[in-house]
Amino acid sequence: MTSRGSARVNPAFGLAVYVSAQARPALETVLARAPGMVVVQADDPGPDSCRRIIVDADSGSTLLWLVHALQETLGAELLHTEDPVFAVASTGKLGQSLRASIATGRDLALLDVDADRRVVRHLSTHPGQIDRFSGRTRRVALLSDASAVLDFEPLPASASLPAVESQAVHLHRETGFDVVPIPITVDGPDELALLVRMIDAGFGASVLVHTHVRHIDAVRAALRSAPAPHPVLLDTINDGFAVAAAAAALNHLRRQGVGPGQARVAVVDPHRGGDLAGLLLAAGIGDLMLYDPVIYGVQLLHQLADRLDLVVDLIGLAAPPAGPAVLRARPEAPPRLTQATMQPRPLHALPGLLRAAVTARRSITMAARVAAVHAVAEQAPFGALLPRPDHPQLVSAVSDAALSVLSTP
Repeated sequence: MTSRGSARVNPAFGLAVYVSAQARPALETVLARAPGMVVVQADDPGPDSCRRIIVDADSGSTLLWLVHALQETLGAELLHTEDPVFAVASTGKLGQSLRASIATGRDLALLDVDADRRVVRHLSTHPGQIDRFSGRTRRVALLSDASAVLDFEPLPASASLPAVESQAVHLHRETGFDVVPIPITVDGPDELALLVRMIDAGFGASVLVHTHVRHIDAVRAALRSAPAPHPVLLDTINDGFAVAAAAAALNHLRRQGVGPGQARVAVVDPHRGGDLAGLLLAAGIGDLMLYDPVIYGVQLLHQLADRLDLVVDLIGLAAPPAGPAVLRARPEAPPRLTQATMQPRPLHALPGLLRAAVTARRSITMAARVAAVHAVAEQAPFGALLPRPDHPQLVSAVSDAALSVLSTP
């Protein structure tokens, strides 16, 4: 069986191929002709003497070629193909688990109207005990208006559901919370802010994901101007990406032997990074340039390169300046999870800050984000800018650092 270029394929462009046993030679011939890299990851016997063969390709174009070539070459010997990406998406990715017992009549009575009436009556007169006698503190609303789903243009809210569900899986795995994916159709940030306030009673926190930074800023402004109490709200840009990017920047400078106070840093297209510029200044960067390539072009950045220690590239420059180190940190194109030790992802910081926010029942402050920046940076292993997002101590380190600030009067 042909297998080549395993380091360059991507399981996101995979295919499960079911063929009759006698079709294996023809399948090998097709794989050998593939225009890109392909790797056979598994070759298992299936029912009725068929074979189930998992193939990963390096790109969507290679995968599309492979599907057509298999259909044309194998004909009836090709029993079935299945795209694992769509198979996983069709499951919903995350489900509910039943915590209350329903095995006996007595169990059911504890979930019936008389029991509910007692608890509701108690909470109506003791609202401070709602978190104690409900599941709110375990429940997180993951909201998206589909205005910034990866590198797509704004989408219908329902089309964003698979991406929101993936983020829900990651947050659930790292925090243990019940994370509910909720893509929503709204008419602007004011409606989104209203929805956050409306659902606050049932959730320990709300998180904005795959939402444009302009909409995030507008929602936060609307909530600040609304009557107290304010909902506990986090977002993937300010409470995730920006914290991780600032941590990576600090470690970049440390690798060069440059202290933050002496560092000269340029952030290219800074509006994409939310509070990143403020975080860098709060973390001690002494000389920070906010560079807008739309206004100034890129030539001036090249001319200033010899005055810089680090360029934080948020837009994806085709030709970054030579000389200073470059941290590529484009929010719309995050690195793969398995490669996220040199570039930031929201998952470096968001799970820990979410745990801190739910524990303290407070939104994350700038001081808590700065504490998280240092916590993330300190967890990076030798030779890396960042720890892996699933580093076993990362969530606790970030949460503890943020809570130490949030709990201070």
